[in-house]
Amino acid sequence: MSVSKRNNNSIFKTFRRLALGTCGRIGSTAGKYLLLLVFLMYAAIQQQSHAQVASAKAANALKPTPLAIGDKIPDELWNLPLQVVNHPQGKKTITLSEYKDKLIILDFWATYCSPCIKNFPKLHALQNEFGDKIKVLAVTQEDTDKITRFFKKGAGKEHTYVNSVINDSVLLQYFPHKSVPHIVWINPNGNVLNTTQAEDINQSNIQAILDNQKTQMIAKVDIDRDRPLFLSEHFSNDLQLKSYSIFAKGYYAGLPSGNKFKQSKDGKIYGRQMTNASMMNIYNPIIDELFHKNGEQFNSKRMIIHVKEPALLYVIEKKDGEYEKYNLYNYELIVPEEKADSLYYYMLANLTRYSDYIGSIEKHIVDCFVLVRTSTKDKLKSKGGKPKTNFTPTHAILINRPLGHMLNMVNGDTITNLPIIDETGYTNNVDMEMSGIKDLTSFKKELSRYDLDLIPAKRSLNMFVLKDK
Repeated sequence: MSVSKRNNNSIFKTFRRLALGTCGRIGSTAGKYLLLLVFLMYAAIQQQSHAQVASAKAANALKPTPLAIGDKIPDELWNLPLQVVNHPQGKKTITLSEYKDKLIILDFWATYCSPCIKNFPKLHALQNEFGDKIKVLAVTQEDTDKITRFFKKGAGKEHTYVNSVINDSVLLQYFPHKSVPHIVWINPNGNVLNTTQAEDINQSNIQAILDNQKTQMIAKVDIDRDRPLFLSEHFSNDLQLKSYSIFAKGYYAGLPSGNKFKQSKDGKIYGRQMTNASMMNIYNPIIDELFHKNGEQFNSKRMIIHVKEPALLYVIEKKDGEYEKYNLYNYELIVPEEKADSLYYYMLANLTRYSDYIGSIEKHIVDCFVLVRTSTKDKLKSKGGKPKTNFTPTHAILINRPLGHMLNMVNGDTITNLPIIDETGYTNNVDMEMSGIKDLTSFKKELSRYDLDLIPAKRSLNMFVLKDK
């Protein structure tokens, strides 16, 4: 604070000297107007500085207690100065008390959160639709410089209508959460009505709240993913958790869509969780690890799917760009650390035991392509240098990398729906560059420059087989 005062005083003195000097040169009347302009500029600087200091002081003085659904907003929160950007009237700070008696929707967001940014136009439209009846207020922890860049040069330059609290450290303590977007609803009576996902902000829910009717919102209650999923808070840290498993069908609003590991001190993975995931999102990393243990690379071409409704295995996108939730799952398995090497075998067996499917890794004779050398001349060997891997849909570069990197790329592509097996026996790192890859024919043409070819064949391969029960 003292540094800020010294800087402002220095600016004021400099402006004053310039103004007075100008007065003497251009006449007293013009000089007085210029001096008045300088004072106004100085007052604006002082006002912004004092607002920031006042906001920081108020925040430091508070010791927020997290608010739960149904709690009344305390007076100190209503009157807390909040630093904002993009205010319709150009304000630098506001208080929530300015929006008392309205439905307040706090939209916690971050510049790295693409779903948050995607929601901005919808929230803006709803603000315009309901006008003075509601206040949609964005909130971010990120600092002034980062937010300024975001709205000037980043993805936010198309969303400069977003009125947002910035540099937040207090609202987060009143409304703690672990993921964004995170929406807090404060009803016109000043109570915390709910905490939800952004998708629950819609015309029907807002109108229902204003009409004092029941909404269709689902509460978003964040849980600590470092603990076993959904485990009672009464589980003591003094207890040693040896084994744990949960498999739940359905979407949980307080969890992201993703993976999390549990590792021992020596780095062994003895637990894994997949949250708000489709069945294939769950199966894929499990099978990938099991193939890897066998020295093989797993890809979608190593699957045989025999189920009546294969679409249910994947994320289903709706017409509005959102996703169906009825076919998502939350799964976690923790095994004793000494059983860590068997974790993924147990996970696959667990899914067979409790899901609607039977998954197994079996040997099958399947159609495939085998990669072979067509001469003994070595056109592949790397010249050394910094390793590089770069693949685009039509271009590929390998520098000082194993040949298997190229095969992994092709097996993950749509050049062919058959698996490609390496039978070259080549073990050195390679240098390769291929371009104009549009289909299998053009790919084979590029391979021929390195005396390589793809030959149709049948081979007995490990395949992941999934069936209905």
